[in-house]
Amino acid sequence: MTSQPETSDLRTTFLHHPHDIPSDGWRHDAATAFTERMLSDSALFPCIFGVTAVRKGTVRYSFIPAGESRVSTLAAALTEFTQIARSLGTRTSLVCFFDFEDDVQTLDDYRQHFWALLAELHAGDTSEWPPGISDNPADPTWEFSFNSTPLFVVANTPRHSERRSRQSRYFTVTFQPRFVFDDLKAGTPTGDKARVVIRRRLDNYDTVGRTPLLGSFGDPGNVEWRQYFLDDENAPLDPAASCPITHARPDRSGGDADPA
Repeated sequence: MTSQPETSDLRTTFLHHPHDIPSDGWRHDAATAFTERMLSDSALFPCIFGVTAVRKGTVRYSFIPAGESRVSTLAAALTEFTQIARSLGTRTSLVCFFDFEDDVQTLDDYRQHFWALLAELHAGDTSEWPPGISDNPADPTWEFSFNSTPLFVVANTPRHSERRSRQSRYFTVTFQPRFVFDDLKAGTPTGDKARVVIRRRLDNYDTVGRTPLLGSFGDPGNVEWRQYFLDDENAPLDPAASCPITHARPDRSGGDADPA
């Protein structure tokens, strides 16, 4: 876990500005590798919005330890970030770097670990489900939400190799608030131009073909959760696969959670 600051301000406990990278150990290694990759002039990273956020300092980093405090630390960082996200600007995200665990080795191990993290975050979230966001993961308007904030989630792992845009030195999970995409809808000049640039960069960056799973929020047939953790190849889609998160909202009166 990040070192405790002298002030009691929670915002200095879990979040780090990209221009203030910790100087010790794995945290420094993870943040430095990520920052250098995002700002590389020789290999242009596909997500132009992420690049902009790192360059302008509107992204925030958090460092999640191995062990029992993993989920609670992640929840605290995400709570803090969702409270201040709009004040950071329209291009922002929370990038969470995870310390290594010996039992997470293969790409499938990382997949299971990723979905277990999101499921535990969801189960512990007592906030209201955000308006306009479906509670059915198969619906085009569903998005993972935490602290009443819809968030597009991206997983990067050390075991991705062909899909280099999803590779990272450390297991990394990025949370992008849904509002980041409000002015980038398909059919708008800004949105259409951004898609052209991102797709061209993806074709140059990855050594595997562009995944057919990427789509636009709300479009018929689009499924957001399928885009969170991508394979290293374009394996055939299992039509029977369902979202690993079972949607249920806590009953604040103290009773059992009821499925939505």
